[in-house]
Amino acid sequence: MLIRIHTVQPSVLLPVPVLLEVNISRGIKFHLSGNVHTSIKENRQRIYATLKNEGWHWPGQRITLNFRPLELLKKGSHYDLPMAIGILGASGQIATELLAKTLFFGAIQLDGTIEPCREARNLLETAYREGLHRVVLNIPSKQMRRLSAEYHMLEVVNVSTLKEAIKFLQLGVLPEASTQEQGEEDVNDYGCFSEVKGLDAFKRALEIAATGGHHILLKGAPGIGKTMLLNRFPSILPPVTPSDKSLFAMLGNKAGGSTFGGRRPFIKTMTDESIKSLFGSKEIQSLKDQFELTEQEVFWRTKVETMSKAVLGKFHAALGGTLFLDELPTLSRGVLDALLLHMDRYRAQMIMAMNPCHCGYFNHPDIDCTCTAINLHRYQGVLSGALLDRIDLQLTQGHTAPKGKSESSEKIRGRVLKGYEIQMERSDKQNARLTLDELKPLVLHDNTMKRSFLNHLKVQKWSLRKQRSLLSVVLTIADLEGLIPEKKHLEEAVKLSTFSPTPEGVKKSSAQYKRPTIVLGPGMKVRQN
Repeated sequence: MLIRIHTVQPSVLLPVPVLLEVNISRGIKFHLSGNVHTSIKENRQRIYATLKNEGWHWPGQRITLNFRPLELLKKGSHYDLPMAIGILGASGQIATELLAKTLFFGAIQLDGTIEPCREARNLLETAYREGLHRVVLNIPSKQMRRLSAEYHMLEVVNVSTLKEAIKFLQLGVLPEASTQEQGEEDVNDYGCFSEVKGLDAFKRALEIAATGGHHILLKGAPGIGKTMLLNRFPSILPPVTPSDKSLFAMLGNKAGGSTFGGRRPFIKTMTDESIKSLFGSKEIQSLKDQFELTEQEVFWRTKVETMSKAVLGKFHAALGGTLFLDELPTLSRGVLDALLLHMDRYRAQMIMAMNPCHCGYFNHPDIDCTCTAINLHRYQGVLSGALLDRIDLQLTQGHTAPKGKSESSEKIRGRVLKGYEIQMERSDKQNARLTLDELKPLVLHDNTMKRSFLNHLKVQKWSLRKQRSLLSVVLTIADLEGLIPEKKHLEEAVKLSTFSPTPEGVKKSSAQYKRPTIVLGPGMKVRQN
């Protein structure tokens, strides 16, 4: 008897549909075909033991399992449930009427327990796209209510054991819903901005960056609180934008976070990251633009869906959210060059931190810098002009940060949400993603703004990319105040657009200023004029 079972092979984004054909005929051998991995060949012994433990008969005939499509490598223990149901159905031990439009997924333990599915949302999306009517799998109870509401067009059969799955196929009886109520994982465990004293200029810049989705780079001496502040950045972020929700849902499980919490992903990097660990395997890097297109364009590209061997990087886990790059100059030059290719579309917001030099005390008022001139030039020269041109907000803070009020993250996030809502109502996306043609009529709306902008342009000689970046920051500052862009917003944006030699908020007189000392070699120190 020949029957067909619908299942999937997990892939980069959505699982790829797989059709399992099970045939039982005269003979005694067990055959697997269709480009299967060794892990599936091992499933036979596990399924045999499970069926025997559950009291079912193992057919003493020739069993042939064929997996299609043939060009796709099939691997994983999630084929246990489809294979077990297929063998029981082909041998006539269970009813097969419901198999035609049903997708099966799940690894089975020897006692018949079905392991929970970690990417249930992606599985249901594939079933819906393939026109199936129901899905049989084990979904964690905290996700079941939301998923069943989102995919109300599908019959989601949540089973925890093989016995429950067979009972549904035989009698059409759905398993009883779990009575254990579990809340969504939406706990803010990133800390609060009020825990970091001072650094008012940094906090203001981070508030602007969170509202508009801008890239930001903070520079300062070691120990002033740059990393502490950036680690608390997720506590003021707005929710995921509507255009990123579907992509974030697909990648949420791979990012290691909750798919349904509503908060943006926040991914940290290490200083020894490689191009592959950050931006994925070569197959993914070649499809960079497809990951950064709009929702309708990106998801159903055949090349993306069928790359089961491809590996995503931390950048893809941060899509729709934030990628934190600490100690930016310590990354390899190859990684920094690759970073340029992924910053223009703002699908992942980059927040970065760095010291002024290798020892961290260049231009420090009290501590001498021990870096040689060559080391200083090498450290600061790692960041190319093209990279800095793509960073919207660039701030330098002295070692002695001014004391100021310590607002809580909740209060700051309240202002961020107001500015974010203005952007969503106006253009359905954050200001960082607006083009130069979209920004000009919004920001340069009168002669005063045009004259002010042109006066700065004559002096600064900004590129077209930097002009777009500056105008987007101006619009974000105005949105935070709920106003039309004015000259004061432009002046603030100009100050935040490039590193300033004197940190904002730190007043230095000639009496208290100490010129930096540069070490040229052993016993050779030069004080800078």
